Amino acid sequence: MNLLNLDEAQRAPFSRIVAGLVRDKGIDANEIFMNVLESQEAPEMNYWMTMVLTQEHFVSSQKEVAKDAAGESVKPLQAACILQNIGMVAALLELKAFKGSVTDRDFQLCARIASQHEDQAVLGLLMKFAQEMDLLEPFMRALQGTTLQ
Repeated sequence: MNLLNLDEAQRAPFSRIVAGLVRDKGIDANEIFMNVLESQEAPEMNYWMTMVLTQEHFVSSQKEVAKDAAGESVKPLQAACILQNIGMVAALLELKAFKGSVTDRDFQLCARIASQHEDQAVLGLLMKFAQEMDLLEPFMRALQGTTLQ
C-alpha cells in the first residue's frame, strides 16, 4: 500500500541521509524521528524519512511521544494528525502504527482530531486507508456514532 502514490525509487536518498546522520554525526534515530514529526517539509520527505527511520533504524512507530493534558499517552500517529503532518500520517498508517482496527479508539481518535481541525487531507488519508482495508463503511459509522473520552 502506498497512500500517497510515491515512487519507491525516491526512498534511496532519504535512506542515505538518515544513515549518514546516524553513523557520521552520531544523531540518535529517535531524535531524528521527533524532528520529522514536527517538520513542515514536503509530505514526500516526511513520508520517506518516517519509513526509513522505522524500517531501517528500528524507531518504534507506536512509542509515546508526549502526554496530553489528562496524562494520557500521545502516540506518533495522533501527534502527526495534530501537527497536520500528512507525510508522516500516511507512513504511520501504512505501518499500522495504531492499536486495533479502523473502528477502534486509536484510529477513531485520529479521525476526530482531523475533523476537529477541519483537516480534509488527513481525514481523506484515514478514509483512503479504511477503504484499502475494505472497512470504509464501518469506519464512517464509528466516526459518526460515538464520542471518545
